[in-house]
Amino acid sequence: MRFRGVRRPKQMKVLGPLGLSALGTIELGEELVIINDTKYNRAGINHPTQLVAGKGAILRIGDRVGISGASIFCVDSIEIGDHVRIGASCRIYDTDFHPIDFMDRRLLIKAPSAPVVIEESVWLCANVTVLKGVTIGARSVIATGSIVTRDIPPDTLAGGVPAKPLRSLLENDE
Repeated sequence: MRFRGVRRPKQMKVLGPLGLSALGTIELGEELVIINDTKYNRAGINHPTQLVAGKGAILRIGDRVGISGASIFCVDSIEIGDHVRIGASCRIYDTDFHPIDFMDRRLLIKAPSAPVVIEESVWLCANVTVLKGVTIGARSVIATGSIVTRDIPPDTLAGGVPAKPLRSLLENDE
């Protein structure tokens, strides 16, 4: 089964409406769960999940990923690993959308973009924003409301604006 040019994986569950725009490539992993309605998740979903891959872009979402009312907008490359949890109303962008320089905006110059990688078993708590060029290491947790502007190592609790490592999640680290 396909929806608007995107292959629907087996065992995929979507609760509520879903926005898809695939001028590029969107690859959805098996057992993907997308919750878009407060009837099913009361944690503050403020809109249905939007998955957007612009012309030539590649958005890959791994197996057994859970997403709740997120906006994932890709003009270059976004890769989301297996077992990732994307909390209510998170945003993942691999672009600045618009250039900072006003003349570049007037001349419609393309905004900077850079790949985003979210490795396996990461948890983005509610209202997290992940910006272009970031890699979030495996098994890390990003605290609610954080804005991730730089790489986060594996096994790290990170938070803040901008997000920074707060502590290790490894049992032997204190």
